[in-house]
Amino acid sequence: MTTPIAATPGVDAPPLALPPRPVALPPLAQYALSSGLQVVVASRRTTPVVTATLMVRAGPEVDPAGRAGAAALTAAVLTKGARLGGRPAGAPDIARQAEALGATLDTTSAWHASTVSMTVTTPQLPRALALMVDVLRHPLFADAEIERVRALTLDGLRVALSDPAAVAAMVVRRAAWGDAPWGRSPTPASLRRLQRADLTALHGHHCRPSRTVLVLAGDISADAGLGLAERMLADWRDPSVDRGAAPAATPASASAAQAAGPVAAPNAAAADATVLIDMPGAGQSAVAVAAPFVGHRHPQRRIGQVANAVIGGGYSARVNQEVRIRRGLSYGAFSETQIHPDAGLMLASTQTSHAHAAEVLRLLRAEILRLAEAAPSPDELAARQATLVGSFARRLETTGGLAAIVLSQLAAGRALDELGQTVQEIMSVTPTQVQQFAREHWLPGRLSSVVAGDLASAGAALADTAPRALRVPIGQLDLESADLGGR
Repeated sequence: MTTPIAATPGVDAPPLALPPRPVALPPLAQYALSSGLQVVVASRRTTPVVTATLMVRAGPEVDPAGRAGAAALTAAVLTKGARLGGRPAGAPDIARQAEALGATLDTTSAWHASTVSMTVTTPQLPRALALMVDVLRHPLFADAEIERVRALTLDGLRVALSDPAAVAAMVVRRAAWGDAPWGRSPTPASLRRLQRADLTALHGHHCRPSRTVLVLAGDISADAGLGLAERMLADWRDPSVDRGAAPAATPASASAAQAAGPVAAPNAAAADATVLIDMPGAGQSAVAVAAPFVGHRHPQRRIGQVANAVIGGGYSARVNQEVRIRRGLSYGAFSETQIHPDAGLMLASTQTSHAHAAEVLRLLRAEILRLAEAAPSPDELAARQATLVGSFARRLETTGGLAAIVLSQLAAGRALDELGQTVQEIMSVTPTQVQQFAREHWLPGRLSSVVAGDLASAGAALADTAPRALRVPIGQLDLESADLGGR
């Protein structure tokens, strides 16, 4: 029998919590160049580092119909060849220039935002921004580089389609949104359809100063940031209507919001729609449940954010309590929101053994619906609010996190001065408001559910839980069809 080792006072005991500190945003200076390009400088002079990001207000929602993945492929190819200082430069040259600045040149394409960004020391900022501007404005779109990026993307997609969690996430969005832009995902077929002309048309139509924002976050003053933007970008002008027009099929290359007005709420044609994706030999089953959420412009947006945190916004949140802590059915169950201008989704998800897939599906659905009947206690709500505020505060501590907060606000079409109200808005939400939000939005008949895994190993319980579910073998899954390729 071993003798327990006594804790050493002041060493093994956790430190006492410090008093709460106020969350302070740095000053945000916002300008507009004569071209319409917006400039935002978030000045914080504590460390000689600046994150610079150029954001074009367009992402996967502008993919042409039948060509999902176009915006992502366009963004990825930007760094694979461009005219730098008027001279063609290949991917190795661009990478070497970025490396010489002690940084990497990153491009992304997410909903409503395609970005080019670098984080550099303050003296290197002018050279870094010059490189970013050339890459964004003057990409070469070389055929060979497009094919390389396409091949890498297809490889990544093949891996994703063998992962139950990735499959469930794609399918549940499709089940909830239908053929709206927010429900589409790149497929091998859509990626193979993409031609160089699709990428150049997308770039030419959306990459213009009136749709672009430059954010500089870190060790730079507002005046210096504006001066740098004017030096680097003053000559950029929107093309003429003729040169800047979209491809011939205009509606196909515009988002649903642009082509047909406000985005509709998630698809609710089928009551409590459930899809079962059969992936024989998968190691686990992924379970995902989507519920309607409000859009960026909705007055209940902040209440919904807190309601989502109660459902799955941390270790002690409700779905993780039920699935992991009390029953040990998963390593973790959480939820997130995917918000668009006029509507969104709340998505709860986890992975579990095949034999417990039916039970976990019932638990996720039950916890979402239970919030309408069981408001959070004051202590429960306070814990979730503290998580949200803490996450916001931590992101403000780095230049990259600060820039990301500013960019997210701009991509959502919301005023920057609202960011200063974030903590107050979160902390002012009440248990009654959270419960009322669930009563209005998270109702029986409005949930979309997906289980992706080895259905034979899941047994009869899954069929009993969802007797009318659509069953789709993974080999027949078609994310471009209305029935997902099912029978």
